[in-house]
Amino acid sequence: MRPHTSPAQTPRIVTSDACIVVENTNSVFYRRAVTRSGILPSRLTYRLLPEPADLDAVRSLLAAYRRMLVILEEIRREHGLRANVVALIEHGYQRARDETGLPARLVTLGIRDFAQRPAGFDPEGVTSMPLDDKLFSVKGAAEIALTTLCGRRTMPYRVEGYDGPWRDLSSARLTVAGDTLTIQVGVSVTAPKEETRMPENILTRVGRIIGGLSNAAIDAVEDRNPLAVAEQALREIDAVIHEARLDLGKIKAEEHRLTARRSQLDGELSALPEKLSLALAGGREDLARAGISRQLDLESQIEAIDSSLAEVAERHGAATKAMQAAQAARRDAEHRIALLRQPPTKAADPLDGYGREEVTRTRQLEQSLRAIDRVTGTASAVADPSVEELDRLHRDDAIERRLAALKQGRPS
Repeated sequence: MRPHTSPAQTPRIVTSDACIVVENTNSVFYRRAVTRSGILPSRLTYRLLPEPADLDAVRSLLAAYRRMLVILEEIRREHGLRANVVALIEHGYQRARDETGLPARLVTLGIRDFAQRPAGFDPEGVTSMPLDDKLFSVKGAAEIALTTLCGRRTMPYRVEGYDGPWRDLSSARLTVAGDTLTIQVGVSVTAPKEETRMPENILTRVGRIIGGLSNAAIDAVEDRNPLAVAEQALREIDAVIHEARLDLGKIKAEEHRLTARRSQLDGELSALPEKLSLALAGGREDLARAGISRQLDLESQIEAIDSSLAEVAERHGAATKAMQAAQAARRDAEHRIALLRQPPTKAADPLDGYGREEVTRTRQLEQSLRAIDRVTGTASAVADPSVEELDRLHRDDAIERRLAALKQGRPS
């Protein structure tokens, strides 16, 4: 009987050239080294839940993979090859890449997979493809990202369970059966030795601030000193905004570094075809072979950088949302402080005057930026007023559009 795995306990698979590790959100299952060609004790099955567009993308990927198998079969017959992976890569890698558009990693894995198949098999009957950790990744307890011909596709999934053992040469395998998509992964699971506590990140901290400090804490101590509590909440929110800005700066720096490295590798890769042609024209086949080897390495590195850039983009979006949420909480706290400092003589609308503290907020945000400059060692400069103005214009436009919708009787 397969054990049930709840979403909160869904494991994350980490692969390497020597072993595969299973992690979950509460603890780490320590690695047990196994060779990639060895037998892993368990096989974990993910059932993907794709949208129609995701399903079409995977079917297109499978069609291109089948086309590659046809090309490799032609090359095997033409050159009298059997299971010689090195010769198949030498004769078929570039042609498969050019004619199918498959990712470099999938072509390499596919050639190894093809070498294990018997001669004369029907490529149209193939329904599965080998994968590794560069071609797919588990995004937490809800989604899996899969590389296709049209980029990375993110799909929800559920865990079907464990069985085994895993005897495949690849780390994982994607299977297409009608409208059903599954990814099976070889894993080695051992009992956890210790539990690790996840540190509080910026998103959870913003949620705690919004839910606990800027609203509930102020309301709960009205009979004590509400102004002092409100000001303390404001200082806590300022600290969160400062931390969020630091995170955004680090993410942008990482993105710049990865982009610069990708441009460098791309330039080297673009220059190789001309060098290879010169080497072949000069009868230096040994140099051409070394150049092709370098070409394969560069393509693999570029694909890895592309995956890292996609992850950085996701982190940038999350950090931006955290910043926006913290700034919204600050506006709310500022308004409450203004009401507490100038108590109304009669009952008034609590929304009256909301947002008038914008000038003070902008000045304090500029102070945070100057603090960041001191920490990072860059030249001290205040925030660009045009950027701040652009943010205000964007927010004012959103307010006006919602107001117009309300006037027309439409939901805002």
